[in-house]
Amino acid sequence: MSDSEPPQKTLTSITSSLDALDEAIAPITNQPWNEIISKLSLLDKTKMDILGAYLVNDLIWVYLKLKGVDPSKHEVTGELERIRTYYSKVASLAGGNVEPQPKIDVAAAHRFISASIPRAEHLPPTSAAELAASQALRASREEAKEDSIRELNKSRGKAGRFKRHIKDEGETIKLVPGQNSDMEEINEDVSMIEHDGQEQAEEFLKHLAKEIDNQEKQ
Repeated sequence: MSDSEPPQKTLTSITSSLDALDEAIAPITNQPWNEIISKLSLLDKTKMDILGAYLVNDLIWVYLKLKGVDPSKHEVTGELERIRTYYSKVASLAGGNVEPQPKIDVAAAHRFISASIPRAEHLPPTSAAELAASQALRASREEAKEDSIRELNKSRGKAGRFKRHIKDEGETIKLVPGQNSDMEEINEDVSMIEHDGQEQAEEFLKHLAKEIDNQEKQ
């Protein structure tokens, strides 16, 4: 459209173009848009959406021009440029001009990663059940080791208590009769003493037997 054309002639041309446009888009304006694109392929749906958006924005551009507003300074111009970019991409897909996408060489990547990991950190393949069993065994061994240390410390403490109750060798040990629980505790102490107190323990048991015999005779 030239700026030198008379306004009436320009208006007549626009009116005629709008009538032709209205007739052309009548098939898609007489029914819901979703029903129209539901019968199309994915590529055709994309084309219809892009062309529909371009049509609406282009009509806005014409309206602004008729109202005396410079469309180039309006947001609609940016929208039209964005829609043209999308249309170019769809046209490339439709024509088969698709740029090849980079592919990952899985085997090469695996070799690269394996080489970067220290050899000591390579774990043998194992199942989840085997791994759980190995962890349970390791935990059991650690617990048994801790129990052994506790028992050793306990036995050393009992041996020390027992030594304090034993007199020098050659003296008579007086045993005060007590309850069975006391006897059990003494026997337990005797069984837990160290090797260097073995002879004293035997002497103690001899005196203990004599005291028990005397109690029974009385």
